[in-house]
Amino acid sequence: MPDRKRLLPAPAPRPEAPVRAERFRAALQTRVLGRAGLGDAENFRALILEKGEAALRDGDELVLPLSGPVMGWIPWRDGMRLELGAGAQGTHLLLGASTLDRVLQRRAEASQLRFMVERSSFMRLGAGNSASDAVAACFTGILAETLRPGPMSAAVVESLLHILLVHLHRNLPAGHGAGAQPGAPKTLSSQFTALVESHFRKHWTVARYAGELGISRDRLNDICLRAYGRPPARLIRERQLMEARIYLASSPLSLGQVAGVLGFAGAAQFSRFFKSLQGQSPARYRLDLRRFSPVDASSQNALHAWP
Repeated sequence: MPDRKRLLPAPAPRPEAPVRAERFRAALQTRVLGRAGLGDAENFRALILEKGEAALRDGDELVLPLSGPVMGWIPWRDGMRLELGAGAQGTHLLLGASTLDRVLQRRAEASQLRFMVERSSFMRLGAGNSASDAVAACFTGILAETLRPGPMSAAVVESLLHILLVHLHRNLPAGHGAGAQPGAPKTLSSQFTALVESHFRKHWTVARYAGELGISRDRLNDICLRAYGRPPARLIRERQLMEARIYLASSPLSLGQVAGVLGFAGAAQFSRFFKSLQGQSPARYRLDLRRFSPVDASSQNALHAWP
């Protein structure tokens, strides 16, 4: 008789959801939500505050007080926290940039949604908003898939996230989303700078940015020249330079470490890039900063100066 080997079923892949989700119900004291590490350099928090009060803070600064019912979408940075007042109730989600990329990829409306998600957005819920039930159902579904993940949970969660973002986009004020003409040069120029703000460390090519916006490289070049007086490649390099100056001015990182943070292959490549735009090496720039006051240095590198 032929040797019969016992066939064992292949182990099922471990189900997992691509976000962290938690139901919160603050009791008699304030609760603080900080940042849980997800491994991504960029993180985003979505929140539905069904009732009660909350406050968004960045360091010691109060950014925005919130009163339920409301939905919020917040690009999450180190130092940010959400203070939930006594009696606050709702659900919050935390996801990384890689998850968001999967949610938006190959979507016809990706450029409009990507422009939106790089900024904090909020939507008032309740009787006057027909999307309230759908938004609440999305949070409930994501929470359920996270607590009890099953086959293809990631696909379910990412689909629900996409629905959430579409509802949020629909509710943006005129001129910020649904009211802005998608193909208008002013809209595209703003979307381009938003994309640069999110991806300049990844060293995307101009062609990649144009592709994300759904336009040709030549059209992007024309739009940037009209809106900012510089071609897109120059704008990208200027944003990289500004970030480099911020790190050189305010961090103890070595040149090699700064180069790594900014996506350069090494200190030598970073130094060549920096000198070509700044006119001096990063080491010399750092030494010269000692002659400036902290106020001078911070104003020189203020983000409102770009583009």
